[in-house]
Amino acid sequence: MNPSEPVDPIERKAADWVMKHRQGRLGPAEQAAYRRWLEADPRHAAVAQRLDRAWQASAALRQGYVRPPRPARAAGPLGWLHAVWQRPWACGGALGGLAMACWLWLAPPFWVQGLGADYQTGYGEVRHVTLGDGSKLVLGSRSILSVAYDGQRRTVRLTRGEAVFSPSPVGETEPRPFTVSTPGANITARGTRYLVAVDKDDRSGWVGVLQHSVEINLVSRGLDDASASAVLQQGDSLYFGPHTGLKPLEQSPEELASWQEGRVVLRQQTLAQAVEQLGRYRTGLTLVRGEALRRLPVTAVARVDHVDDALKQLARQAHARVLEVPGALLIY
Repeated sequence: MNPSEPVDPIERKAADWVMKHRQGRLGPAEQAAYRRWLEADPRHAAVAQRLDRAWQASAALRQGYVRPPRPARAAGPLGWLHAVWQRPWACGGALGGLAMACWLWLAPPFWVQGLGADYQTGYGEVRHVTLGDGSKLVLGSRSILSVAYDGQRRTVRLTRGEAVFSPSPVGETEPRPFTVSTPGANITARGTRYLVAVDKDDRSGWVGVLQHSVEINLVSRGLDDASASAVLQQGDSLYFGPHTGLKPLEQSPEELASWQEGRVVLRQQTLAQAVEQLGRYRTGLTLVRGEALRRLPVTAVARVDHVDDALKQLARQAHARVLEVPGALLIY
């Protein structure tokens, strides 16, 4: 679908329900609400069933598996949904193992890590939060954050995604330092405003200082992990990782935080990195096939509300082709 064309509100709502259902994010109350929505209009059930099939097809494509013919569904217009809930992996034997592998892929660590978190955002969502001490933060798309304040420190744990932090300053009334803890680094504010992001592999990410300064210390978990620390000043940005250590970035902090304004600035990133970053703003699979193509450097400014257009522009820049199937976009 061309993002510039109006999206059917029923299809948009159905896509949201199907995604949450397939990712295991519906509790009992939400499952009941989903069923009421399906029963409210025959079109709801028809669109949801079509999108559910597309979701399953994309899983089979990912696994290199051709799904056998579907068993006869239970009677009634919602029999397909009842069958999914009652017998989600009714394959048996080896197919049961394949189904479990598909489930592990369809329910990635995002929602698992989000269990018990204080804040998390969905695809394309930006959330403004004010903490109890007056500190402010802006969570970007597909982000997970928990607050862990105690008597000595103000710690927030960013396990996925990215956020811009504006902590309340340290002073007589608030002596505790403010630290953003990620799986790969701890970043402590020095009266500042800064961005922190966690990369796909969790232990890597990037930091950009918008005001004042921050101190970053890598978290070492093994003998092969890099050990490094640095103080970053306003205008500095760097990439951190257990093997790369601390590496300056060409992108400015303002560019790194441009998602707050609905844009993503991609500067000399590999096509795989760019597609991965843009994929956080759309549902379904977004893949790049071919190692040489994945490593190709690209530069672009993309609008987060026109991600599919941006992906096609990146493909043209890389002299690649685009294949769109229900639930997936492949660049090859």
